[in-house]
Amino acid sequence: MGVSVPDWVSFEADKTAGLDLLGLRAPVQALGNALLDGVTTVTPKLRYMSVISWIVWRYALARRPEKRSDFFEFAAAQESAFVMANRLNGRIVTQLVGVEGADAALDSGKNTLPLKRLTKNIAFNAYVASSRQLNLTRPMDSGLNKLSEERGEALAREFDKVVRDSAYGARLAKNPATANISRKELDELAGPLSIVSIPRGERDILIEAIIPSRPIDAAERRRLRNYTLLLWLAQTNERFIDEADVFGVAQHPPEKLPGCLTATVDGWLAYVARDCLAVCHEAVFGAVMRQVDRDHAARNAPALANGVIAALVAAAPEKDEALRAFRILKKGETAETLSFRAAFERVNNLCRKGRSVTPGLARWEGGLSESELYDHAGSSDDAAVALLPVAWCLVSERAPQESAGQTGGYDLPGAGGIFQVGIGAVIRPKIEEFLQQDRSYRDVMAELVMRSVQQHLRVAWKRFSAPRGKDVSVLIADTEAWSRNNGFRPGRTASRLSVAIDWLAQLRLTSENGLTKAGEQTLKRALQVLERS
Repeated sequence: MGVSVPDWVSFEADKTAGLDLLGLRAPVQALGNALLDGVTTVTPKLRYMSVISWIVWRYALARRPEKRSDFFEFAAAQESAFVMANRLNGRIVTQLVGVEGADAALDSGKNTLPLKRLTKNIAFNAYVASSRQLNLTRPMDSGLNKLSEERGEALAREFDKVVRDSAYGARLAKNPATANISRKELDELAGPLSIVSIPRGERDILIEAIIPSRPIDAAERRRLRNYTLLLWLAQTNERFIDEADVFGVAQHPPEKLPGCLTATVDGWLAYVARDCLAVCHEAVFGAVMRQVDRDHAARNAPALANGVIAALVAAAPEKDEALRAFRILKKGETAETLSFRAAFERVNNLCRKGRSVTPGLARWEGGLSESELYDHAGSSDDAAVALLPVAWCLVSERAPQESAGQTGGYDLPGAGGIFQVGIGAVIRPKIEEFLQQDRSYRDVMAELVMRSVQQHLRVAWKRFSAPRGKDVSVLIADTEAWSRNNGFRPGRTASRLSVAIDWLAQLRLTSENGLTKAGEQTLKRALQVLERS
């Protein structure tokens, strides 16, 4: 396989879950980070940007000590008031940080409630990195944060308008160390502090931060292009959109797509190509672990590696059906008798109609689609084993050899390298080897199953061998004996697109009919900015 990996990975250490256990989501995340900053999968509620800006401003205004412990005590208290105000008159509002603690306090029946940390990780910790990328806050040498004048301070002052004239706001101004709040004070704040209703003044500042009229750097210009694409898609489709719309336009850009958005759809095409690899390899590793469990139960002993792989690549109707669904098998053929060369040539033929090659990327009309392939692989149980070689062939078509060295803005062939199944470093050379050796499709399936296992073993070893390392191994591989060490759930890299799309709705720029009037104005302005730059 080119890189040696440990044969045995299992240690007495803390168990963890929800990780990138094959190491293949990291290149996808790197592409996502380069495409779209200022939003993450753990920042669903945009008004928290107002809250944390106000917390930073209020703390500085009170001239409190520049100590992290003091600041976080203050921040936790204000967040507590914010969450309890949102939960006081109804429990339907979700995606608030510290809901369980707030509900417990409200259910206590007391008229005066303590302002204290509701959860170990407060919202400030989740949102502050995004607020920095949006140029609302900046880190200081003391470890605290300061506000940018043009955005952060303006946003904090707008939020303060709904707090300062309240009974709690008046008490807080006199005593920044206020440690409690009454139900009457919470009731007064419940409407003004609603997480789902952002006042016009705050909305205008947040729109400028997210979709800037004067982007200050390359990251802001990329963010501007992304949100412009989302607004354009909502207008074009005349409805709420989702990430599938973004991936669809990336694979098949319409002629009317504004030219200033080309780089963005190219980026999402590179993203979905790498995502397809990650999903298919994880689906195959999930199949490995299910077979390990079956063999372990049958033998009442660890499964044998060769037996697991043989079972997974053995002839089965579901494998043939999966390959037939993507037109890799012809009538009367089976995966058992198929050559890899035939499969490779059929993938090539399916990616030929209307083919165009731009720097680093190829597109075609109809044919194979990464999103369709990973949807099928993720839901087809053990048949995913038959689809992984198709995914390899497909990604080699998406980043063709003739475009090598012309990577444009997103280096799809170079993403991942040798340790993360890079297209240039691993997939192209291995496909050439499979063709030269005239390998059967069954043999290639077996090799890619083993590569999926090796990916996991390599990641598990790396994470354990680090200082204070943890045992994240799912598979105990003691030479030929395999058994389960932990749970594993195949999945996909969260793209943050769903959060970005929802932010547009929270800003009242999108609706069920596409764009609101404010959304149309914002899109027009954004396109003008991009066309000038």
